[in-house]
Amino acid sequence: MPKIIRSYEEYALKPQIEVTDNAFKITLPNTNEISEKTHLGDNERTVMALFEDKDFIVRKDIEAALCVSQTMAVRVIKRLLDKNEIKVIGQGKNTKYVISR
Repeated sequence: MPKIIRSYEEYALKPQIEVTDNAFKITLPNTNEISEKTHLGDNERTVMALFEDKDFIVRKDIEAALCVSQTMAVRVIKRLLDKNEIKVIGQGKNTKYVISR
């Protein structure tokens, strides 16, 4: 039990424990769902780290940093846009991404 409780320390939702006379029930929140809504995933953190050296990045920078295909890079970009972590400047071949401030 203590290990379960410790594993949820960083999350807002905590396990719920119900006790009856002859049993107990533990309901564990899905940490994958929590992470998507509140935290950045590994790929997203890697992309955000690219901004430490640059004012803006392009999709090819993400592909190179993550060693992924164009499709996967676009998915990561979309997740970051949905979380308002980055914003788009330009369009087409001139599309650049900057940190939302």
